[in-house]
Amino acid sequence: MAMAIINSDIRITAAARFDTEAAVGNKILKQTLQQQSGADARRLSRLSLIAALGAGLLRGQGEIRPDCAVFLGTPFSSPSVFEKMADNVLNHHAAMPFDFIANLHNAPVFHAAQTLGTHGATLAVATERHLETRFHPLLLAAQSLQSGGQAAVGWAYEHQATHADTREGSIWILLEHGAEHGVPVTLGGQAKEAERPSRQAAAQSETQGYYWQDVADWAEELGRSGNSAAAGTWTLETRKAEHEKDRITVKKSAI
Repeated sequence: MAMAIINSDIRITAAARFDTEAAVGNKILKQTLQQQSGADARRLSRLSLIAALGAGLLRGQGEIRPDCAVFLGTPFSSPSVFEKMADNVLNHHAAMPFDFIANLHNAPVFHAAQTLGTHGATLAVATERHLETRFHPLLLAAQSLQSGGQAAVGWAYEHQATHADTREGSIWILLEHGAEHGVPVTLGGQAKEAERPSRQAAAQSETQGYYWQDVADWAEELGRSGNSAAAGTWTLETRKAEHEKDRITVKKSAI
């Protein structure tokens, strides 16, 4: 099926990935973030810590401009903070206003932007439930880029008790319009039938509620080969880097 190509002069110029797991305490994550960026991490939720630590890695990989926009795909709230809030209210009749503020759905993207050192537009996108939402942050960022624009796109995932075997962390890429080097990204106006997930695959993903692995696998292939990702009726395609200068190395760190 033919696709209408939109805003094709976009490249991924940097990428980073931070990994951790539920056994690593918040205290260690806070200490690491303070050492990495000097940020005051005392009241950050675990989801915000995970997002900010990955953003800090990206900042070391590319030049982040002050007006760089930030798009982040996350669960609507931090699972661990939400459980703590519910327990305090329902079982102890105690409201915790600071926990509520830390758990607002846009808090992780706000703290990631602070770590990146940008005051550009920010947007949090809920990605945890439906298969086709996992690449919406990338789609929205690419559609919003103006000539010469820049956007950091991330995905953060906090371990959930219902998915015992899953890891947690954040993945970040830097998009630039008009960049001379990097992995080219093309937006298509219609997803090809062959690229749309089957109903069985979609149902399985929605049951798992686990978008992290799909994004991690996609990021691992950046620049190695042509790759496509469906986002609703849109298709996002990355091309193989033909020259050494266009290859992307995903900066990785784990705790």
